[in-house]
Amino acid sequence: MLLEPGDLSEQQIYNFMMSTILPRPIAWVSTVDREGKTNIAPYAYFMGVCCVPMTVLFCPVVPPPPRAKKDTLLNIEEVPEFVVNVASDDNIGAVNLSAAPLPRGQSEFGLTGITPVPSLHVRPPRAKEAAVAYECKVRDIIEISNAPGGGWVVLGTVLGIYVDDALLDDGACRVDLQQLRPIGRLGGGDFVRAATDTFTLPRYKTLADLDECPHVRD
Repeated sequence: MLLEPGDLSEQQIYNFMMSTILPRPIAWVSTVDREGKTNIAPYAYFMGVCCVPMTVLFCPVVPPPPRAKKDTLLNIEEVPEFVVNVASDDNIGAVNLSAAPLPRGQSEFGLTGITPVPSLHVRPPRAKEAAVAYECKVRDIIEISNAPGGGWVVLGTVLGIYVDDALLDDGACRVDLQQLRPIGRLGGGDFVRAATDTFTLPRYKTLADLDECPHVRD
């Protein structure tokens, strides 16, 4: 079967994307408006971009009417900085609750009981309950469409990183997966624990490495 996006409704496209592009990491994004009021909300369109400069992106979509933009995007337009807090098994209940549609200016920190902690490089606070947090300065905001079903790409340059000392391998700068216990988003209201079912495959650095791989066939 071949599906043509032009033949599908917005809801059908959403359902298909959410049930095939997975698991998706969750950016738990904290921001402030020009008056310093805080906001924290989850975004499952999220990914790292590159290492030099260290860059991440997330994508706020067009919210339901009558709102034209989500508070996160409005805040970033006023104060072009944000923090990506990592969603984990320890905080996923608060992450999910922070998606509630509060009135603009009312903080999800208060709703969820999450503790705002001052960041070092940016004005928005990080969440104390997150073991990893990326402090970012907005590099660019790309509008894809402001129509229903549309959205924006927010690119951020990472200025600083908070990580719980207990999770970090100082030598390789790797974070222990079993201690971080990140949560991924699936379709609908479904989530996945990324640390509970993992496997390892070899990485091929040269063509000669393929000769030693029993899975490669002529």
